[in-house]
Amino acid sequence: MELTVSPGRKIVIGAQGMEAIMQNIATIVTTLACSVPFDRGFATGGAFIDSPSPHAVGAKMAELAEAIEQREPRVKVQRIAFDADAAGCTDGRLCPRITFTLREGVTL
Repeated sequence: MELTVSPGRKIVIGAQGMEAIMQNIATIVTTLACSVPFDRGFATGGAFIDSPSPHAVGAKMAELAEAIEQREPRVKVQRIAFDADAAGCTDGRLCPRITFTLREGVTL
């Protein structure tokens, strides 16, 4: 499965199945660490902001993969790429495109 996370993604209350998994991944990717009270380690850090160097992009990919697999254990991240041309990705934003599979034994 593939998910491109772009600004303005709507949250569906009561989402189930694959929709819930994709929504969880989008929440993890778009939430900055230390912004969630009582769970300061949730999501990812913001050190990559304004650092478009190849090293920073590679480090962000690894950080996102780790955060996704830790907080959404039903998936295995296969690939992360950044897309500047996705819908909603304007003004120099890079939107992560995450390719993932369900872990063995996960049923929806």
